Amino acid sequence: MEVYRGALELFDYVFFATVERGKVYETGAFIHNYALAYAFRLASASYSHVIQEPHYDVELRPANEAGVYLSPARPLEVSLRRIQFNTITEGYGFAGKERSIGYPDWGFIRALRPGSRFEFYVFVADLSILPEAPMFTAALNGLPTYIRLGKFSGKAQVRLQKSDSVEERRGNFKASLLLNWRDLPIEPAFPGDIYAAALPTRLIANSHFTDAPYYFARFGGEEVRLPSGIRFLARPNERRKRR
Repeated sequence: MEVYRGALELFDYVFFATVERGKVYETGAFIHNYALAYAFRLASASYSHVIQEPHYDVELRPANEAGVYLSPARPLEVSLRRIQFNTITEGYGFAGKERSIGYPDWGFIRALRPGSRFEFYVFVADLSILPEAPMFTAALNGLPTYIRLGKFSGKAQVRLQKSDSVEERRGNFKASLLLNWRDLPIEPAFPGDIYAAALPTRLIANSHFTDAPYYFARFGGEEVRLPSGIRFLARPNERRKRR
């Protein structure tokens, strides 16, 4: 297993509706790992959908089959700005397609400012069977890579740093990264801080695990502990399971 640490910096304003308070739509101080997967073209969706329903299980499957995983990006230095917007209704349509729920007509957004910085981790099981994703491959090779994020496709720069060494261990540990609850094959003993408003799945930080497998990676003089076995959609949808 190869482990990389990603540094992400925003060059544009980035907006996605994490919390809606009346006519104010607020962006959370994180970047979801599913958003990163689509931005790197490790997952792709059709241009149009008659029904606005996600298909993450199908669209993230190629990354899982290639043994590639990206963690959510945790904030290192973040600032936001409130911006008023006023849009017109869609001037085009598809037969049978419902009105878009992603673009309200007017209101205020709190967007992430340019210069905001985040950190995430990348797991690659085998460098010889990478998915067909040129931007992702370039980043793995140490080149600065530019991706687009959010509702308005804000530009961001990503740099990946390969770990100096990786060891597989087992024991008690505190995870050194932001985690996606649905991507964990086992539940932590203590979930830590829960990002309750994170969509489409819950994110958790400062999680503690007991007698669990993990990767012990070194980046220079820094040591990090990362849960092993994580993959996109490792556990079933909790809502569907309850039904």
